[in-house]
Amino acid sequence: MTKKSIEEVKFEEAEKLADELHAIAMFNENITCLVNVSYNEEESINTTTFVAGKKNALLAMYEEITEHLVYELMKGHDCMSNVVSILEAGKDGTMAGLNKFTKEAKEQTNENN
Repeated sequence: MTKKSIEEVKFEEAEKLADELHAIAMFNENITCLVNVSYNEEESINTTTFVAGKKNALLAMYEEITEHLVYELMKGHDCMSNVVSILEAGKDGTMAGLNKFTKEAKEQTNENN
């Protein structure tokens, strides 16, 4: 096996674990889960993301993840550009999620008519 194919196999294993975590959280209302597994390919990133939980718990988790992300990036490069990059990524993700929701809601409305 080549290194790439081993990495691909391990990514598939990680995706299965993410599926299991998502299923556990979906059927246990007091478990909050936010899982992202990414595999960096040559020209793109293959990613799987699952979210399950109550709004307040998810927002608290987002806050904690953001805190750790800022801390880790600042340890590697002590510059405010890291904070700006995280804020921009959050804004971009927020707009992408809103656009996806709006598109799906519109499609659902069209299907119901």
